[in-house]
Amino acid sequence: MRTKLAIFFGLCAIALTILVVSSSTSAAQVHLKLHEFDAELAKGNASTLTKRHLTLYGKVKEGTIEREGVKAKFVIVDQGKELVVHHSGKNLLPDTFQDGAEAGVEGTYDAQRKVFTSHKVMAKCASRYEASAKK
Repeated sequence: MRTKLAIFFGLCAIALTILVVSSSTSAAQVHLKLHEFDAELAKGNASTLTKRHLTLYGKVKEGTIEREGVKAKFVIVDQGKELVVHHSGKNLLPDTFQDGAEAGVEGTYDAQRKVFTSHKVMAKCASRYEASAKK
């Protein structure tokens, strides 16, 4: 009886470990700067990246913000790389979201359309957080 119980609990532990490992690797969120993301696409990893939930970082390109109610379309740039972002409007854009702001966008990439669809945008206004030059 003890042997059967030990085997049962051993199999449960193995199954739980497999479940945790497989779910954490597929659900893990990838954080990349836009130029790093572009480098991964250039390596031919588009199929891997399109299946993942991503957070990409860059700056909002001047004059590209187009608001459509709670939705928005804009371009983020980083080291000469650009990416069109369509914001779904599920979460409101932050008050600090403006031209030139450092931004992080969470969502998914559509390799066929070459568009990133975000459901969350994080932004900070660099001038608001810079230390004053005078001391």
